[in-house]
Parts: sequence; C-alpha cells; structure tokens
Amino acid sequence: MNEPKLVIGKELVRAAYELVGGAEREVAVVMFEWAWYEGQRAGTVQDVNRALCAVAGRGVRVRVLLHNEAGGRPLARINGKTRGRMERAGIEVRMGGTVRVHHAKCWLVDGEKWLVGSHNMSTRATTTNAECSVAGVGGEVARGLAAWFEELWRTVPGAPVEAVA
Repeated sequence: MNEPKLVIGKELVRAAYELVGGAEREVAVVMFEWAWYEGQRAGTVQDVNRALCAVAGRGVRVRVLLHNEAGGRPLARINGKTRGRMERAGIEVRMGGTVRVHHAKCWLVDGEKWLVGSHNMSTRATTTNAECSVAGVGGEVARGLAAWFEELWRTVPGAPVEAVA
C-alpha cells in the first residue's frame, strides 16, 4: 500500500478529479451533500461532476449514495438536483432515509483507490470551510470501505424520493 496522502481544503477538487478520471471499472461514493453547479468554471467542484459523468459515459459503473432530508428542506433540494443530473448521465443514485443520517464522505474507485474525510462536494467545503480528507490505495481501508458501501447500498431504497430537475 502506498503512503496515504493528506488532502486539505481546495486540494479535494484535484484529488477527486484524478481519482474519478482514473476509474476503469467502478466508482462508489457516499456523500452527505453534493452540489451541482451549472456552468461553474474550471478548477471547481463542477470539474468532478463532469468527470464522474464522463467515466459513466465510457461504461464505468458509478454508484452514489446521498443523504435525503425531509422534502422541502435545503439539503433535499441540493441532493435532489444532483441526483437528477447524475441519473441522466447514467449514474446509479440512491438517497438514504431521514432517520439514519448518511453523513459520511468517502470514495472508492476500482475497489482499491480511496478518499475519506470531511469534505462534502460543495464550493463551501472546498473554498471556505476547514476540511481535511485522506487518500490512499489498497489495504484494510479499501476492503472495509467496499464491504461497508455494499451493506449501505443493499439497505437503502432505490428511489425513496423524486429527483428534482
């Protein structure tokens, strides 16, 4: 296993972009908040959004588990919009229920490359907040994330809410 790398603040955009862009078989993500920014400039969260759609378009299986707040709440609108955009790009998205909060922020690519930390996928998380994540390859972290993601994926309903356009 390579030495894990610390990812601080806006470094997340490049780390996630490179992680996603190198996917060959599968990307699995658990995210509390994921914002979709129409027309956002390069070097921002939207780069990661575009990269995720691109890998899905070339046949990589992409599964995303988002938190779902009660309808009408701000996070429900943010994640609902993102879900709609992702599903139109061929990404599988499930939104976890409101009783059990899906607050984790983790990525697993091809069962080996991982990124875990405090960063949501939002401009605030990458430019304003004091956020910290760790990226690595293989080891017990990859095996544990794979098993944990599969358990969450199996237990979350496929479509508990309508996606927002």
